[in-house]
Amino acid sequence: MRENLYTITKKDLFDLLARIAVSSRVVVPYINGEQLYFGDFDPAKESRIELGGIRQAEPIKTFLNHPREMVVNGKKPDTRPLVLVGVKACDLASLDIQDFVFLKGDPEDPLYAEKRKRTTIISVDCTYAKETCYCMAMDGAPYPTGNFDINLSVMDNNILVEAAGPKANDIISAYRMFFKEATPHLIGIRDSNRNAISGEVKSFIDKRGTPNIAAIKGKLKENYNKTELWEEMASTCVECGACNLVCPTCHCFLLFDESNRPATRGRVWDSCLYKSFARVAGGANPRKHLYERLRNRFDKKFDFFPEVLGKLACTGCGRCIEACAGDIDIREVLKGVVTGKWNKPPHE
Repeated sequence: MRENLYTITKKDLFDLLARIAVSSRVVVPYINGEQLYFGDFDPAKESRIELGGIRQAEPIKTFLNHPREMVVNGKKPDTRPLVLVGVKACDLASLDIQDFVFLKGDPEDPLYAEKRKRTTIISVDCTYAKETCYCMAMDGAPYPTGNFDINLSVMDNNILVEAAGPKANDIISAYRMFFKEATPHLIGIRDSNRNAISGEVKSFIDKRGTPNIAAIKGKLKENYNKTELWEEMASTCVECGACNLVCPTCHCFLLFDESNRPATRGRVWDSCLYKSFARVAGGANPRKHLYERLRNRFDKKFDFFPEVLGKLACTGCGRCIEACAGDIDIREVLKGVVTGKWNKPPHE
């Protein structure tokens, strides 16, 4: 048997998930219209489960860094093992940023660390791309290359399984009857499918003229003080924060205390586009202008993180493009950063 490679049928996979769900929370992607959404595994809804496709509407940070959670005297959290199924490569790439922020600090974040430890990630190759996908411009790919425990390459009823690490080995050992030998034929089909999807993503990037990492490097510093450029880019922003909330790498949060209960503290996701984001005691705000807050978003993703971590804090998932109420396209902003000129495209 080829090392770490197996096959499983879709029927057996669902049987496997049903057995795991007895003692763990299993989350899978469901299709609703043109969007994919995560939901708890329900055998009665197997026909709506979409293992392929592209990334889900919500980022996986939703499960590791909850949008709202109590940090002191909160309700007892669900501590069951969590199995996330159907995670795509752009979300896996975001874990490098999230782990750096919440696990590499001094001290590490105990809430994030606990959820990360009990989470098993079963990722899946993308089986098609959307026009908003640009992962390859950010040195990514439409198929996982790391940060997963098990990866699935779906080919109709047959699924190629790649195991990585102890969590995968535990599952395969416990349910060995479901896994068969990986054949060269299926491996060849997987590689061919991956090449086809990569070509599709590349065509979208080329058509749009989306800059790659090499083109972006150093350009944000070069154009950082072009106030007029950033004002034009921010001219349609309504400060809703949607771009931050759907972004898989954004991680800022705001602590709050509940006055109706003693010693109760929580945290919620925050957005650098909110006017109150940088405000300090006394009302002073070092980024009181909207263009400064938009610039800060791009500065952190394309300058700060490359300097401190060697990685961009953008995975090319395209969620912010779809979520923006002001029709601000991150790909067009990056073109403006590279060229020093803002040519806002007409609404599509």
